[in-house]
Amino acid sequence: MRDPLTTVKEHLDAVHTGNPEAMAADYAADAVLVRDVTYRGRDAITGYFTTVPERLGDGRVEFAEPRLEGALVAVAWTLRGGLGDGASGTDRFEVADGMIVRQTVTLDGGDF
Repeated sequence: MRDPLTTVKEHLDAVHTGNPEAMAADYAADAVLVRDVTYRGRDAITGYFTTVPERLGDGRVEFAEPRLEGALVAVAWTLRGGLGDGASGTDRFEVADGMIVRQTVTLDGGDF
């Protein structure tokens, strides 16, 4: 079973592939992703991730090193390039049994 930091790092690697199925593979079947909207379940989260490559355009998300914040793993990020250049925020992940069960996104300002 993967520890929380490994789980999140593997998820971040998947984000860089641009593949929605790979991005959602680290989420539990009943996981919740809270952003501007709440997505419940892996199918809904996969649907959200299908929008990411188009929204990123030529941009790329740069992730800071994931860090433990109590029981959560926090990752600060910044978008470089593309229409949303400079957008930033912090994602906090709750991981159980090697799977992401909840992700909450806090934006520093505008979204991409």
